[in-house]
This record gives sequence, structure tokens and C-alpha cells, in this order.
Amino acid sequence: MVRDTYPGEAMGFRTALVADDCALTREVHADLLRSIGFAVTVVGSGNAAADEVRRAIATHNRIYELTLLDFDMPDGDGPSTARQIRSAQSGLWAAPLLCVTSHRLDRVKPACLAAGFDAVLSKPFRIETVTPWLRDVTAG
Repeated sequence: MVRDTYPGEAMGFRTALVADDCALTREVHADLLRSIGFAVTVVGSGNAAADEVRRAIATHNRIYELTLLDFDMPDGDGPSTARQIRSAQSGLWAAPLLCVTSHRLDRVKPACLAAGFDAVLSKPFRIETVTPWLRDVTAG
């Protein structure tokens, strides 16, 4: 099947940042996002994600339209990384932050939302789970 536009493009998203310390998970998440029209940058840690967001703002005066962060990373967990990203975006559009985790959602979701995440999803997630969420965050 050939498509002229992808859901990500139709919703106004073009770039995404994926941060996970597991290389396989990074690539799976990146491939899922690419399949709906995102150009994806991948990094392997929370600190690298925060650095990449700051670099993109300083160098290109742009932010990633979506950032997907793993909850557990060795050098900066999801919530602390989300706080750094929200700080870097201060005064700019607060792009959606999505946390993915293998923990029970009821145990991590409050901390994630308090840190600035827009949503928390369980791993593994399917693109059918993410697409409605993207529509919701862009509708508001």
C-alpha cells in the first residue's frame, strides 16, 4: 500500500528523539515512529537526550516535535531527563514527551506526569497505541 502522507505528517509532527539505553529497544521504537512519518534521532542515555535537545535548540533554534524516553536509564532516568528537557524548552513550545516503561504504570505514572511527561506507556507498545495519543496531544 502506498501512502501520500503519514499520520505523523498529517498531525504536524516531523521530528522525534528516542532515548533508551537498550540498542534493540531504541531501534524498535525508532522504526515504529518512522513508519508513521517521523524523522528520528536516537540516543542511548538520559544525559545524551537532554544534551541533544539543548544542542538542537542552540544550533538550529528548533525542538523535537516528539521525545520518547525510557523510564530507566543509567545516567539519567526518564523523570530527571524530562525535567531537563522542559527546562531547555522554557519559553518555547513544550513539545510532547512520552515515557515508556516496563514498570507497572500505577507505580511510575504519577512521578512521570509530575516531571513533565504528557503520557506514560507500557513496553512493548504498538503503533496503534501511540497514534491516538499523538492525535490527542495535538488536538489540545
